[in-house]
Amino acid sequence: MTEAERKRLLESMPLAPSPLGSRQLKLKLMAEAVGVVLAVVILIAVKKVPVAVAILGALAFLAIWWLLYFKSRVLSPLRKSREANERVSRFRAAVDAAKTIRVHRIESDDVVQVAHDDGTICLFDVGGNRTFWIDPCFMVPGRPPEDWPNRKFEVVAVPAWPDEIGPFCSGKKLQPRETFEFRDLFEHYTYDPPPDGLINEPLDAFLKCAQERNRSEARVPS
Repeated sequence: MTEAERKRLLESMPLAPSPLGSRQLKLKLMAEAVGVVLAVVILIAVKKVPVAVAILGALAFLAIWWLLYFKSRVLSPLRKSREANERVSRFRAAVDAAKTIRVHRIESDDVVQVAHDDGTICLFDVGGNRTFWIDPCFMVPGRPPEDWPNRKFEVVAVPAWPDEIGPFCSGKKLQPRETFEFRDLFEHYTYDPPPDGLINEPLDAFLKCAQERNRSEARVPS
């Protein structure tokens, strides 16, 4: 593995940012600050409450509000961020320790998609009566790149790390010729793709077989 390859792999899983600086939290703080100011104005102008009492009352309410939601707003996001960064540290250690990597280089002009609840599976015709199965949502970094699906890309496997990394695209975006729903192929027919993603069947033959097996399994009484 070259240093350029190592750098590319490390950059695929950056550290998670602190949730305390998130845009969502800042917007909540701004909205609540505006709400407190409006409440103070209303208490003073309409209810004729003394300024000091109105301000102290609003601040006390805000403090109680934050105590009620402190766990969901601060503690839980911090815990998730810490767990995510612990995973990043394990990933970086595996990449730094690796001397070699396994790289799948895929080139294809034909792809179909299979949409499921968590993302989209892509099935590429890679020639030689073979099909390549890939689901970027179950890889590192856990999402497809912008130019996906692509005519030319790489998928990397690192020793001591369970998930494949990528896809790293170097070709032009490829328009899927068809999109299936997961239930139309695998709702009743359970299929486990090979670890390397290579299926020893032509794409159309694999799709036809999956549809037939799915319908057949659906008719079998439980």
